[in-house]
Amino acid sequence: MSVVEATDLYQWSQTPYLAWLNGAMLLTTPVLSPATQTPVSIVAQKQSIFSAFTRPKYFGPTKNISLMFGLANAIGGFMIYDNDLESGTGFLAAWNTLYLLVGGRGSVKALRYGKVWPLLLTTVSAGSAALYGRRFVASGFQ
Repeated sequence: MSVVEATDLYQWSQTPYLAWLNGAMLLTTPVLSPATQTPVSIVAQKQSIFSAFTRPKYFGPTKNISLMFGLANAIGGFMIYDNDLESGTGFLAAWNTLYLLVGGRGSVKALRYGKVWPLLLTTVSAGSAALYGRRFVASGFQ
């Protein structure tokens, strides 16, 4: 077997397949690995005046985040499929970087609770953001 080289990985940024894979993974997340609330101890459940203004803490992407970013990856993949490589790679780089900021922050914490899926989503999104971002920035589209 041969080792995959960097140029081989770079060629993947010309195809919509990585975006569609990432989109499919995100769209199936509510079924495969739904976000659950972080377990809270009985001592920490004390009610206060400000408890109405706080959101429950989740680990893993919520259903809305999964659907929004999954559809964004599907749309970006379709842009590349439709031969608009410049817009598609820029769109995918931006949305996958945004996913890393919004949905990927709790993926490492999810490992404490035995959830590997959020970390896998974050890894694929990081790879997608890096490949499509490199294509968008370094290609110098004319």
